[in-house]
Amino acid sequence: MKSTKHLLSSMIALVVAIIIASGCSSISVNQDYNTSFDFSKWKTFGFIPIPESAGIDQINATRVGDAIKKQLLAKGYKLEEPADFGVAIVFSKQQVTDVQSYGYGYGYGYWGGAGGVDVTQYEQGTLLIDFIDMKDNQLEWRGSGQGALQDNPSVEDRMANIDTAVAQILAQFPPNMTQK
Repeated sequence: MKSTKHLLSSMIALVVAIIIASGCSSISVNQDYNTSFDFSKWKTFGFIPIPESAGIDQINATRVGDAIKKQLLAKGYKLEEPADFGVAIVFSKQQVTDVQSYGYGYGYGYWGGAGGVDVTQYEQGTLLIDFIDMKDNQLEWRGSGQGALQDNPSVEDRMANIDTAVAQILAQFPPNMTQK
């Protein structure tokens, strides 16, 4: 009986750890913008050249640019020069340590529980998409997405992840100005 309870406690702890770990694969998005800016005047966009300091290689920068272009065209914006707003991207990644504790480890006999700590390290990526008003060269909107990066993703997975991240970030644009 005691071993069955211990096995059940261990299985529950494993299921909780799997749920927590699977939650790390999602992306968290946010936005910031100039609340006094009139976004309705923007009709056209263009891309600002990506400096080497942007933290992204040319292949993935092209993928991100294509995903942004697809989303903005679907929203009715046109890719034209001169553009009303310029799109700039920055990517960064960092090592993250996630510590999760579960259960408890004190008590006697059947009342004792299984407790533990799981420590997970992973790389977290952050994608910033900036929209700059080309008339006054001012940053007016910034969307960001942050999430765990996959270890050695295939080309197809990488492309799908980029498309999903950009779609989630740009779902916030243009901002709902009634919710200042």
